[in-house]
Amino acid sequence: MRSLSSREYMSNSRSPRAVRSMTIGIRGMVPHPIARRHCVLALVVFLLVASPAAAMTSHAGWPSDQHLVMDKGPASQTNVLTGVDGVHNYLLGGYGNDTIYGGNSGDVIWGDYHESGWPSFQTAIIHAGNGPNLIYANDTVNYVWTGTNPDTVVHVHENSGVVHCENSQIVLFTSHHALPHYKLDGCRHISFYSVGY
Repeated sequence: MRSLSSREYMSNSRSPRAVRSMTIGIRGMVPHPIARRHCVLALVVFLLVASPAAAMTSHAGWPSDQHLVMDKGPASQTNVLTGVDGVHNYLLGGYGNDTIYGGNSGDVIWGDYHESGWPSFQTAIIHAGNGPNLIYANDTVNYVWTGTNPDTVVHVHENSGVVHCENSQIVLFTSHHALPHYKLDGCRHISFYSVGY
């Protein structure tokens, strides 16, 4: 077995001198100002490119799109979106005041599919069917009835409203910021960790 050199011994010891020299060594590593600017520029470019992708919702776990109904009307319109029984519906509320009725096979339902949250005065009334639904109550004042399927997942991250979990096994994903703005009725499984769908 070989013995440690004094330099190796100092780097493995906890003496004040060794700690001080390591601290000075770490503190003394300052990048050149031009290199620092390049790093900042690279970070800004990365954030600008990555931010739209980060804002998109993962479609993992979604059923296939067999029937699409979207509110593409103006903000002042009132719309009724109705799913079809026996197929997986994508029911996407928009800028208007929407009432959404889901089908019975499991649907993807959005109170407002637009990113902007405009206008702030719109409402979405969601009556999900009894299939395993994915419900996104967002960017509007939401009134949600989840349906009775225990595999339904509800996301409430923006604005406000009331969620009626019609089965106590339904999982509701939210944030600490959004939770105070929602009244939850019968929702027993609340998570602040989102699984991406």
